[in-house]
Amino acid sequence: MAAREIRIENARSHNLRGVSCRIPLGRITVVSGPSCSGKSTLAFDTLYAEGQRRYVSSLSTYARQFLERLPRPEVDAISHLPPAIAIEQRNAVTNARSTVGTATELLDLLRLLYAKVGETWCCGARVEAQTVESVAGETLRRFAGRRLAIGAPLPPGPARAARALRDRLVAEGYGRLLLRDGSVRDAGELSARAFAALRSDAWLLIDRLVPDPAQDRARVAEAVARGFERGGGRLALVPADDAGAPLEVREGFACLACGTRHPTPEPALFSFNHARGACETCEGFGRVPALDLERVIPDPSRTLAGRAIAPFATPGGRPCQRDLARACRRSGVPLDVPWAALDEAQRRFVVEGDGGAWYGIRGFFEWLEGRRYKVQARILIARYRRFDPCPTCGGARLRPEALAVRVEGCDIAAASRLTLAELGEWLGGIALRGAAAERGARILDALRARTATALEVGLGYLALDRQVRTLSGGEAQRIQLATALGGALTASLYVLDEPSIGLHARDVARLLGVLRGIRDRGNTVVVVEHAPEIVGAADHLIDLGPGAGRDGGRLVAQGTVAEVRAHPASQTARALRGELGGARRAGRRRRGALRVVGARARNLRDVTVELPLGQLVAVTGVSGAGKSTLVRSVLVGGLRGEPERGACDRIEGREAISEAVLVEPTPPGRSLRSNPATVSKAFEGIRRRFAATREAQALGVTPG
Repeated sequence: MAAREIRIENARSHNLRGVSCRIPLGRITVVSGPSCSGKSTLAFDTLYAEGQRRYVSSLSTYARQFLERLPRPEVDAISHLPPAIAIEQRNAVTNARSTVGTATELLDLLRLLYAKVGETWCCGARVEAQTVESVAGETLRRFAGRRLAIGAPLPPGPARAARALRDRLVAEGYGRLLLRDGSVRDAGELSARAFAALRSDAWLLIDRLVPDPAQDRARVAEAVARGFERGGGRLALVPADDAGAPLEVREGFACLACGTRHPTPEPALFSFNHARGACETCEGFGRVPALDLERVIPDPSRTLAGRAIAPFATPGGRPCQRDLARACRRSGVPLDVPWAALDEAQRRFVVEGDGGAWYGIRGFFEWLEGRRYKVQARILIARYRRFDPCPTCGGARLRPEALAVRVEGCDIAAASRLTLAELGEWLGGIALRGAAAERGARILDALRARTATALEVGLGYLALDRQVRTLSGGEAQRIQLATALGGALTASLYVLDEPSIGLHARDVARLLGVLRGIRDRGNTVVVVEHAPEIVGAADHLIDLGPGAGRDGGRLVAQGTVAEVRAHPASQTARALRGELGGARRAGRRRRGALRVVGARARNLRDVTVELPLGQLVAVTGVSGAGKSTLVRSVLVGGLRGEPERGACDRIEGREAISEAVLVEPTPPGRSLRSNPATVSKAFEGIRRRFAATREAQALGVTPG
């Protein structure tokens, strides 16, 4: 029986006080207790840290240098520990290239699908791949029994090189030219001037024959191959009975209407993280930086003399302010008129400059771009910058050649704009037939299965092209859950940190189904959780406490939910028994209101809300309803003037706000020197007090 459970003996990390407990293998174990009672220390800093340490120690010395190495936990022994995987609640992704599609690996499968079964379209028609075999077969089918000439275009070049080209072709055995009327001329009999005159209107004759499908297949294939070689991938088929209408053929994916050559579809072509597929203008980001004049001139009611231009109002911008004043006096632009009252030509002069002595606001920022090696320049550029959709790809991130490939009439950029729920419906309607089914059936099945997994964890409202760094911690954790459930790992240990964070009550049952699906594959699931619905559904429960910090770190109870519920001293047991009531609302006087008008960022549809000041305001709704977008992106981003703030018409009442403080679950610092006293600034007063002592003053010691 001991081999069927993980045993932890005398765990002492952080505030744990010699905790010894057991975790059944192949079951869902919930670690509960009051906040700061040691739950995460037991699950992550002890259990997962030891599992990761054992895995790293099994690798070579060379491989270890590339992996994060967690410190050895303070514990006497951990027995029967399987390979461990941690799924944390925080969203640690900051890269703009990471999207929901790349994080769930759905985009990898989509690229494979488009490479295998995608159809290239150009000029309103499908582009077929022209190979030697396909062109030879089509030639035999179309021109069987008809006299046919096969020619290749002459290589371009200056007229003075015509004689050398003619002599070289004759020496290589290609001495006949095929004219557009179907006649043939001997190149050796032509003068250099006559050969140069025919160079653009004639083809190099490769072969003339009456194709017989039964006997001439090898001959036609050889002629086509030599034609592509001589013509740089182009050749002409000229029937003798219709010489005025030659058929031009291009090797590879080439449009017969416009002659555009398309690359052969491959997965790298559809990746915005690869040079083959990324848009050349935006380099795969889908957006380009631009100067935000609304931030450069935040108050249009101010005059140019009254420092209306924000970057010129700083001490470092005084020389530019003097240059502006001289240029305006020289050009007759008034300095005492509000910016909003200036006409279009005057504002254009201030922004764009005159091309001479006055460089303009835009010229000032172009000068800063050349000094990006300095931190101050980069900060100033970022402060007055916004991002606009790429004018070349329109935000699709990909080259036009990639967007020309379609599956069921949809290019991969349009497929990436679908939500996961819409993607599931689109994939369900794809019917592959013939050779396409042989190439892409397994890929399509894998796509449908992984999409269904993402829908199981409640991510159906997210679009594939949504950046991961814009997701909440709970959404990022569920993406990791979907990836884990979509994999094929068994006999592993999954450690999760409050997966119900950010979930509406109606979605908790769906989350439990996902956790049970991971368990039913033979894995062990350990969850740090407070939600009563998940605590009550556990197979095994470990309750820590009885309090927080120094008052916690002890094992209060463990066992089944029924056994813990009956424990008299457990706070978790009291919550399960319904003995802990909710807080009562205290009345407070209202001090005005903030009003967000016309919020339309991401999935918000022209939302107008009023937030009373001096009150505790809760923004609720189902997962994916737009709560974080409204508060974090629109409200806080608008009050702070962030470059990537959410779009809205206006925020009314902002003059009553002096500062917007954002409290997120992300750890405030990553430095090993950081601790609660430094983050809360408590040490600053202590340092000043020590610096004020007589001994410190005698030694000249400052608070630093």
